[in-house]
Amino acid sequence: MGRPPAGGAPVFRFLPKEVLAMEKALEDAKGVTPSREVVHALADMFSASPERAGKVSIQWKQIWNWFQNRRHAARRGGKPTEKQDEILASDASISKRPLAVSAATSGGKGVEPVKMEFEAKSSRDAAWYDVHSFLAHRMVDSGDPEVRVRFAGFGPEEDEWVNVRSAVRQRSLPCEAAECVAVLPGDLILCFQEGNDQALYYDAYIKEVERRRHDVRGCRCRFLVQYEHDGSLEIVPLRKVCRRPETDYRLSAKFSQSAAAPVAVVEKNLAAEARGNNELLDETAPAEGNTM
Repeated sequence: MGRPPAGGAPVFRFLPKEVLAMEKALEDAKGVTPSREVVHALADMFSASPERAGKVSIQWKQIWNWFQNRRHAARRGGKPTEKQDEILASDASISKRPLAVSAATSGGKGVEPVKMEFEAKSSRDAAWYDVHSFLAHRMVDSGDPEVRVRFAGFGPEEDEWVNVRSAVRQRSLPCEAAECVAVLPGDLILCFQEGNDQALYYDAYIKEVERRRHDVRGCRCRFLVQYEHDGSLEIVPLRKVCRRPETDYRLSAKFSQSAAAPVAVVEKNLAAEARGNNELLDETAPAEGNTM
């Protein structure tokens, strides 16, 4: 895979002692994103440290996004904890609209409501954030519906009116190691971009994929992505990629077809389908050489 063009902004990284402090705060909060006061206190402490003072000012959003990234990673292994559910349920400061839909069986009987989680795009920085609740809705002069959202982890001063059609969607899914085969060139993804002064989730498109053999550390594949908001290119690991829920069908179809199918063959079959080719490649055919 070729390298992206040079000249991009330097990549922001937290110092090891800052990561330890944030991990301690996460542990004290029992795995839930710490309060706004804690996040602001961490930002002030980091900015005043000898390594940062007069050089780099840490923004509270950078720290909050670190916690969000950790939370996304934790959700790969299961459902939200009881503590998370308790905190969401106990927030009576706003009138919440339940983020749930109920499906109906063919007999017309309702089933247990299924929780659907959403994300919304902020007009302030073009980044996507988890939605805590929908507060109100309205129709604007253009005829488009808008909703007022409360972003997860933010207070009422950060509430925004967003366009339902272009800025609200079902929440993107963090990828487990075995799910890398469902991420293909041309896909729209949500990607964690770490810059010099920000670390946020942005829309991006997969340009190239370099498949690598997995090891004990998990997926070692690399993805060349192009961010939609600024056109920049970056090579990222799978841990920074969140796929769209629309790609679920690829996993269910392929892994049910043959649980023992080689990863390279599964990826080839998925790529063939993405090109509109209905004929799957022969699973016994030798894999072609990697040309990237």
